[in-house]
Amino acid sequence: MSSPQPQVPLASWWAIWFAMQSGLFVFYFVLGNPPANSAQANPAMLGVGVMQVVASAFVRWGVLPRMPDAQRAFPMFVVGLALAEGACFAGIFLAPAYRQELFLASILGVAQFVPLFASRFYEPPRR
Repeated sequence: MSSPQPQVPLASWWAIWFAMQSGLFVFYFVLGNPPANSAQANPAMLGVGVMQVVASAFVRWGVLPRMPDAQRAFPMFVVGLALAEGACFAGIFLAPAYRQELFLASILGVAQFVPLFASRFYEPPRR
């Protein structure tokens, strides 16, 4: 007999989401002050941040709805959040000319992961 795996508490989903969303503001305002005249516009580096947000949207809307249980969905939730948050770092370090745009994209990318969908993993099975 296999013992049931411990389930990730729903509060953990919310805590991680809130930490990632609020952490974006900390990273942006602490790390996002570039030296004078260092913001060179490089569209290729903008693409790095945009692709991270697109990949996180795919995780949220393409992968997570197909996950059968919380044990499999939770790691994908964290990966999607990390991809969305990575756009902020791309704006700070790789494309400082686009840091505001990538910061906003990152906020929206993390916002799409509000764990309202996770409650379906915690509902009792219907008969």
